[in-house]
This record gives sequence, C-alpha cells and structure tokens, in this order.
Amino acid sequence: MSAYEPPYSHVGEASAPTLESPDEEVGPLSQFRHGAQDRRLLELARLDAGLAANADFDDKPWGLLYRALVDSIGLSPDDFQLTYPSAPWDWPCPQQGFVHAAQYDFCATAPQWSAIGAYVSSGDTVHQAYQQFLNTALAQTDYRSLRQHLNDADDALTTATNQYTLATTSAASAYAAQVEDNQPSFTQWLGGARGHSHQARIVAAQSAMNRAQAHYAALVAQCQSPELGQAQRRCGDERFHVRFSDLNLIRMPKVPDWRLAQSSDEWVAQVEAGRGPAGVTLGFSNREAPYDFAHTWAGRRGRIRQLFWQARINGRWERIDEFEFDNKLELSLDFQAVDTIAIRPGEWFDGEFARSMIDGPFMPGYSAFGGDTVETRGQPVFGERGFFGLVKSGLCVGYRPSFAIRTSTSTFRRFVDPFKAATALRIGPFVFEAEGGSAAAGWHADAASQTFTGASTSRSPLILGATVAELPNAGG
Repeated sequence: MSAYEPPYSHVGEASAPTLESPDEEVGPLSQFRHGAQDRRLLELARLDAGLAANADFDDKPWGLLYRALVDSIGLSPDDFQLTYPSAPWDWPCPQQGFVHAAQYDFCATAPQWSAIGAYVSSGDTVHQAYQQFLNTALAQTDYRSLRQHLNDADDALTTATNQYTLATTSAASAYAAQVEDNQPSFTQWLGGARGHSHQARIVAAQSAMNRAQAHYAALVAQCQSPELGQAQRRCGDERFHVRFSDLNLIRMPKVPDWRLAQSSDEWVAQVEAGRGPAGVTLGFSNREAPYDFAHTWAGRRGRIRQLFWQARINGRWERIDEFEFDNKLELSLDFQAVDTIAIRPGEWFDGEFARSMIDGPFMPGYSAFGGDTVETRGQPVFGERGFFGLVKSGLCVGYRPSFAIRTSTSTFRRFVDPFKAATALRIGPFVFEAEGGSAAAGWHADAASQTFTGASTSRSPLILGATVAELPNAGG
C-alpha cells in the first residue's frame, strides 16, 4: 500500500471535495534548484584562481584548435564541446549491474554551458536535475486532503534534499582543494582516505532524501497526472540503477545507469586490429584569424581557465611564453584513430515526458525558461539559468596522438633546452608525458626545420570532448 490512501478513490465522485483556489504556503527553498547557477559560478571562480598569475595569457589557440577539430573530425559546432583537462578513456568494464566510478562521473555530470569547458567531475549530475524537474512538475488533483499531503511531503523532501546538497557541495569544495585534473575523479576520491568522511555524510543524507522522494512519488501516483506518476516511478525504479564496482564505494546507494555504446577495451582492440575508425591530422597556425564562437551551440565565447602551452620541468608546470607570441608557430596533431561513442541514460529517464513539459505546467515559483511576465516569472527550469539544462550525448576520443610544433628560429633557440628537460608537454587539453625527459621518450628537436616533435605511447585513448544536447529536447 502507498504511504497515503485517499478515502475517496473514485475520480468524479459527487461528494468528493475540490480545491478551487489553493492557498499555497511558502515552504523551504530548494538549494539545488535555486543554487544551480551559483554553484556553476563557484566552479568557474575556483578555476580562475589557478590563472591569477597568468591573467594576460592568450586564449586564441583554444579557438583555433576547436575549429581544427570541427573541420577535421566531422564534429559540429552545433553540439561539440572541447573539454579540458584531457583525461584518459580507460574505464574498466565491470559486470552487469555495476559501473566504474570515473565512467559514472563523466557521463552523469552536466557539462558547462560553453563550447570549450572545463570538465569538473564533482559538478551537478543530470539525474538529480531530472528528478528535481519531475518534482517541480505540477501534480494535478482536486482533493484538498491529497494536495495538503503533497505540500507537506514536498516540504520534507526539499529539506532532505537540501541536506544532501549541502553534503555534496561541501565534499566538492574539499575535493577541489585537494585534487588536480580530476585524477582521481570525484566519486573515486570519495572512496579514498581523504574523501571517506564526506562519503559517510553523503550516504546518510542520500538515504534520507531517497526515503522522502519515495514518499512524495507515491502521492504523485495518486494524482490525476498519470504521465508524471509513471515518470516518477521509472526514475526511482532500482531495476534501472547500478552499483559502483569499487569496493571502497560499496556503501554508496545505487545510482541511475548511464550507457556507453562501446567500452574502451573493445574500441582499442578494434583499432589495433585495423578494424576501428580512421585517423586524422589537424592543426593550425598562429597567423590564422581568431575563431568566432558565435557560430557554436553556446552562442558566445567563454573565457578559458587553462593555459594552452605548458611544459612540466622539475615537477612544475611552466608557461611557454615563446609559443604564445610566435606568429610563425604552426601546430600539427596526428591521431591514429578518432571516434564519438554514444552516451545515453538508462530507462530511468523518460525523454518523451521531459519534451512534453517544455511549456510546463510547473509548481508556483517556477517557469520553463524564466521571463518578465506574470506567467513566466520565477526560477527557470530549463536553459542556462535553470537547473535542468544540458546532458552529454557522446564521448569524443582520440588514440595515440603525436605532435609537431614548428617555430621561428628565435623561439626554437630559446625553448630547445627547456624542451629537453621537460617531462611533459601540455598542448591545450592534451598532456604528452615524457618520463625521464624528452630524449628518453623519443622526442626530437630538429634545428634544421625549427620543429619539436613527440608522441604519446599510452594505449589509453584520450577524451577530446563531448557532444551535448539541450534539455528537455534531448533524446532518451
């Protein structure tokens, strides 16, 4: 039996009381829904802090690389996001019913609203945003008693969700202070010694939130909103949820499933057997005009929060000023294979229902995209200012990259010694490791052509970025 059983179960019964003009009371404010934009701004502020000493850096190469990728790989500015820092696509493929934490973090974390965006593995998840979207959808009922139970359950759920949001936000802040380049990813960190105490708080808060959510969903199922009730049931159905494969995360509740069209092991095996996708060579010159980000899905240029050219020397990343200001510099990148691997949510996500709600109706205080009129005023649900905005639909990867950087003679002379001492080179989102120095890694500095060359020896594909889809019109 559900948590609430109305004594008048026959819809249309003459004696049933109705609620003509509900006197809505103001309940607790949802920190997740109303704080989504502030959390995104906080993420950018953390990223900006790392560039405080490099405020004058030139982010033009990022746009040139974006254009080169779009022109060479068959990607489209209509949905491609170049992400940084680059991460390896080396997620193990666990048995059915389980997911690797790093795979979950990448697939479930909502992307930034920018054509070039930093991947933050501790960001808001799409499934929580989807659940909150369902909770703001207006459940229709004529019964005063059921409406009161819904309001009370919504208040209790909001309070429980606020505790969960506080726990995850606190953990994300500690994670950002301790970890660079998402290594390990946020959920992996929760399973380690430094994140274990945060995991305990998150588990306790999530368990309480899940109980409150189940109670609220049971009430919605008794309303005159069958599509909403069905979407709520699907979202909470544990058949569509999975557990983390990491034993250090065994106490974490199940999470909604995210599916990849292919595992990294399968993809690499096909590439190395000659049955995979083709490779590509791409590049740009510093002489080219800057890229106009107005042509992208994001509609404008966002400031990049990472230097494009860096070398790791004596364990520290150092800016390569010579490359930024050399008008003769030419970059060429070669990948043995590139591909886009489809990402889609499991059956917990009802894309058809989400699309049907593009115009609402929503609870008082919320509107689809926000606006200035009485009808559209309120916290936006969708769009850049909302909490349910974007989802990753594909994983863009490249295999065994190599680089060639041709410079002016003066730049070559100034950088040749740092190049020999470097143990890694960062080119935009890509990090090329050279353990023992560039000579030991087989890299080469050719004085005759003023060219620096090197290659990755890793068998793990690199994540170049993602294709994104805007909600609620995304597939699923």
